[in-house]
Amino acid sequence: MTTTAATGPSKEQKYDRQLRLWQAHGQKALENANILVINACATSTETLKNLVLPGIGSFTILDDKIADGADVGSNFFLEADSVGKSRGMAATELLQELNPDVRGTSLVEAPEKALTKEFVSQFSLVVASQLNQKDLSHLGTLCRSLRVPLMVVRAYGFVGHLRIDAEEHSVVESHPDSVMDLRLDCPFDELTTYCNSFDLAALENMPFAHVPYVVILMKCLESWKAKHNGSLPQTSADRTAFKASIQALQRPGVEKENFDEALVAAFRACSPTTVPGNVASILKEAKTKSITAETSNFWLLARAVADFTETEGKLPLAGVVPDMKADTESFVKLQTIFRDRAHQDAAKVHAIASQLALATPPTLEETARFCKNARTLNLVRMSSLESELAEPYAKASDIARIAEDLESPIHLYLALRAVDAFYNENMRYPGYHSQEVETDIGLLKKSCSNMLVRMGLPPSVVSDDVIHEMVRAGASELHTMASFMGGVCSQEAIKLITGQYVPLNNTFVYNGMKSVGGTFDL
Repeated sequence: MTTTAATGPSKEQKYDRQLRLWQAHGQKALENANILVINACATSTETLKNLVLPGIGSFTILDDKIADGADVGSNFFLEADSVGKSRGMAATELLQELNPDVRGTSLVEAPEKALTKEFVSQFSLVVASQLNQKDLSHLGTLCRSLRVPLMVVRAYGFVGHLRIDAEEHSVVESHPDSVMDLRLDCPFDELTTYCNSFDLAALENMPFAHVPYVVILMKCLESWKAKHNGSLPQTSADRTAFKASIQALQRPGVEKENFDEALVAAFRACSPTTVPGNVASILKEAKTKSITAETSNFWLLARAVADFTETEGKLPLAGVVPDMKADTESFVKLQTIFRDRAHQDAAKVHAIASQLALATPPTLEETARFCKNARTLNLVRMSSLESELAEPYAKASDIARIAEDLESPIHLYLALRAVDAFYNENMRYPGYHSQEVETDIGLLKKSCSNMLVRMGLPPSVVSDDVIHEMVRAGASELHTMASFMGGVCSQEAIKLITGQYVPLNNTFVYNGMKSVGGTFDL
């Protein structure tokens, strides 16, 4: 690594691994992020650690608590001499040591007083932990009104819980395992000319063994269509016959890796190029939206792609060619053909977007990225915290169905809801004081039963064993659980910040006793 004493490693060197995951534009989004963390408990500081290290722009910890022995015992970002000091300030100081590029501040004020519209609106993401249900409900409503994503993370004994509240989250780069957009059923002129330049019968064995499988499939498919009135192989028998036509071109004694690749990819040749259903829904919705100066680039480009697709009959070309057995010259030429055509399509979409835009249009680079990923666009809409906390609960029947599986973590989710109900009634958590454990078991059962009835669920959904476990936990925050949930939360936070990879929708519950987790749409 090349460094100097004055400057240290470059940004590319420092963030090399993660740049391979979300590239420079993803890193830029991280560096522009300003994150509010409410309460510097072990879970939230573990989350923040995993965001400070990859280089978020700045964070603010809002916490009015004075650190005590319990905090120091579970939180690696507090020291023994932190006891008696502001928990938020002490954690901020140590977190900033992890990455000098990140700006960190702390605010010593009660969350219920500080969480105003003016204060929250300056942040791009809010992460909350250890908030009571009343304050959490207020925060959820506030964040949703400001369109600021909210993440609520919690470690309670051996139970972990994460809830994401983002009204609408668009994903351009979902990073599928592979992108296949070869247009074999409807080749563009340059691809047809390229494939026609290969005379398979006249090739010697060595170049024959290095013909790209795309060429083999194209030639076999054109021959099939000529014999079947332009139709693609449709039935199982058709596909078997089509594969047989590929095998018939093989030469005895000649390496056949390219033909093996053609056989594996044959089903793609049999599949017509269409707009995937979820993408079609996004494009259809984009056509119905009025373009304003506030329209996001996602919806503006979706509208431009919709217009392009109406004119061209298909989505912009992704321009990605998979690895394959081929000689260097043939493969590079094939890559160039796809890349050039993708650039042409992106330029057309960019021209449409520029005409539609009432503010600064997306750059050509952003447009090209959108076009490349047009087949895998994703739109995540999450239910609100307000609707989840409503009683009766609209999705009670869904929870009852899930709860039929006695091993499902949904039972622990309901137990956490019961714990919060207990807190609202008693202003403390069950089992927090050892001398009240036995009494609290009965009180929590009562709180749980009443809460389930209000939700519209039978009281028997949460077993006595789960009730006992919640009381045994006594609101403890085990560092192993805090670390795990901090990892989960920070992973999802990076998805929200970068707009890459699809975040979970919308609740994750983890059973640390059995190492089992579940995702639920609540």
